[in-house]
Amino acid sequence: MVGNAILSTIHITLQVELVFSLIIIAALCCLFVYAGKKVAVADPMQRPKGIVLVCETGIEMVYNYMKSIMPSQFEKNYYPYFAVMFVYLICANLSGLIGFDAPTSNYSITLAITCITFALIQYNAFKKKGGLTYFKELVWPPTNLLSAVSPLISLSMRLFGNILSGTILMGLVYQFTGWLSGFIIQFNFLGPILAPALHAYFDVFAGCIQTLVFVTLSSILISIEAE
Repeated sequence: MVGNAILSTIHITLQVELVFSLIIIAALCCLFVYAGKKVAVADPMQRPKGIVLVCETGIEMVYNYMKSIMPSQFEKNYYPYFAVMFVYLICANLSGLIGFDAPTSNYSITLAITCITFALIQYNAFKKKGGLTYFKELVWPPTNLLSAVSPLISLSMRLFGNILSGTILMGLVYQFTGWLSGFIIQFNFLGPILAPALHAYFDVFAGCIQTLVFVTLSSILISIEAE
């Protein structure tokens, strides 16, 4: 009876951003499998084209960027993580253009993503300093604990805040243009006129910049502890 009473008070809510995130992940998985098969059967002696060209160009661009900011002994180890993170964040940040609620506008998702980077930072610090020194420096002086946790807060809040603010501002723009259009006809004709330029900044530009900032800061923080 007590167990049934407790279970009856538990309510599980599936957030819409999580659903869209799962859709994006599933779509990317299908794309990666398809691209992998195409790359596997491609003739290395022939000039790449289509999705093979896109994959090779993207891989080279991300790898060269990671090579420029990470020590050479770590660039290959962490390249797969940052490459996948880069692709996911680009798709998540730009998903608002196709009517999705951007997954990165939900703090639980950005926090979960940042926890991976945070774990890598602490792993490298532990590996470099050793267990005893790591825990000693982590808890004493007490301000070190705050310093250790600060990347988790700053990275997750920066990504979440910038994407959410763009989403809110675009919602206000559509509400305002709808209200303004209502003085003439009962149709928001001003929205499609003003929105494209604003979407280009708040969704495309801000989304790409925040992806680059997240990947760059994550790689730098990991490199600092790894060196």
